[in-house]
Amino acid sequence: MDLSLLLAILLLAALFFWLKRRQSGRRPGGYRLNTPEPETATARRSVRGHTQRELVRLVGGNRAVAERLVEQVQLRNPNHSEQWCWEKAIYDIQRDRHSS
Repeated sequence: MDLSLLLAILLLAALFFWLKRRQSGRRPGGYRLNTPEPETATARRSVRGHTQRELVRLVGGNRAVAERLVEQVQLRNPNHSEQWCWEKAIYDIQRDRHSS
């Protein structure tokens, strides 16, 4: 088998697995259903209610926006707790508002 053909196949396979891993946990089109998954509901309960209410208040009462912000923080900081991610999202919003 030609070496360039073998490298092309390996490159395509690596690209496929990278894309698959990157999209894991996301729905096609980049949207999520409003019904929480069981583990999401459990994780949400581990976050203090005051913290959740504060972030939702900061985003104008839109819980979906708050959850997307937390999801982005979790993607960038996978080793941190759910509580920490909610607090980081709050901190980021407050920091951005004060710098404007």
